[in-house]
Amino acid sequence: MQELGTGVLGWDPEERISDCYGVVKLFEKPGPDGDVITLHPLKEGVHGKLVAVVKEVRKASHIGDLFHGVFPTEPAINEQVVLGEGMLFFENGGVGLAPEDGRDTLWLDIHALYRTHNQTVTLFFETSLSN
Repeated sequence: MQELGTGVLGWDPEERISDCYGVVKLFEKPGPDGDVITLHPLKEGVHGKLVAVVKEVRKASHIGDLFHGVFPTEPAINEQVVLGEGMLFFENGGVGLAPEDGRDTLWLDIHALYRTHNQTVTLFFETSLSN
């Protein structure tokens, strides 16, 4: 696994509004005032998994996604949460995985996202064996 960075996991509001849930970012601190952490660059277009390893847990500050019936759950320290699988890309300071099935929504696992939202995590990219 290749490390991308450590910080508080979040995403831009457009991810929820568009229902894409395709790009996450790491922030220096919880809340709207945190600066985006620069991620370690990796080769884009490679297939693999995005994995968040929980380093610090705090109470969820988000109500979840009522439309999908998904609510925040509290992870454990050192828990490894697979956020999704697909083709790696970087966009606007964040990292995402494009699915290979062409879907327009829910690119990442929405349940995993709300498990790790606002938690301090280390993000890793795990390359598929076929790459």
